[in-house]
Amino acid sequence: LGEVMRAGWLAGLLFFCLALFSWPLAASPRVVSLAPFLTDMVVQLDAVDQLVGVLDDGQLPAVLDAVPRVGSHQSLSRELILAQQPDLVLAWTSGNPPELLSALESWGIRVERFDPQRLADIADMTLQLGELLDARVEADILLADYQGQLTALRRPLTDDAPQVFIQLWNDPLYTVSDNQLIGDALEHCGARNVFGSLPILAPQVGRESVLAADPDMIVVLDDGPTDQHPWLRQWQQFPQMRAVRNGQLKVMKGDVLVRPTPQIVQGVRALCSLVEPQAEMRQ
Repeated sequence: LGEVMRAGWLAGLLFFCLALFSWPLAASPRVVSLAPFLTDMVVQLDAVDQLVGVLDDGQLPAVLDAVPRVGSHQSLSRELILAQQPDLVLAWTSGNPPELLSALESWGIRVERFDPQRLADIADMTLQLGELLDARVEADILLADYQGQLTALRRPLTDDAPQVFIQLWNDPLYTVSDNQLIGDALEHCGARNVFGSLPILAPQVGRESVLAADPDMIVVLDDGPTDQHPWLRQWQQFPQMRAVRNGQLKVMKGDVLVRPTPQIVQGVRALCSLVEPQAEMRQ
């Protein structure tokens, strides 16, 4: 009887094992990304094979050539999105039409919204996407490198920290507040944003306000050379300004501080390299 029971137990165990290994593995979600920075995140997390649709901003990497486009910033197509039969849509809270996202959810599609405005938000987003895309190991590696580099770049914000004006556009003048990534990066570098307390992410300011603030440095976010940049030539008309008097009119590429992914640390490093010499001068 014991041999019979043992044989039955082994047969049952064998059946269970065969059934276990015959079960299909859970399929990866079919993902549509509706923001360039979220598409970048999918690439950085090595989850491109899950993408079935992306927003086309004209700057997509070659690795996404075969992924269908579902429209651009101003022309997202719900028909094209639905045609990809996504399980998950990665959305930009402040950049995608809310009515479109609500409609997708009403049709049973999971929509996850992201809108990172601080350096710390990028860390949180990386972990969330790692969970959503079943890329936890990749997310942990990406996050550890990002946080390690940020820690190495951090500078204390002292009482004599340099005062900086960030210029996004010239006519009219636009800048950033500390509620936005660039302002947060400036503080991370140990400098003060002269318009950091304004409530709007990218406020318009008057030239007189900049003259009154009298910043130690003016940083234009653009691609042109410093010596010939027309926006800086306009500031040179005001030699009484500290930034002009001390030759602290700078240009850096804005795109390295725009997309909120862990790669933004490269832009933070470039910004800190501009600010740090001025900080040392004030000490």
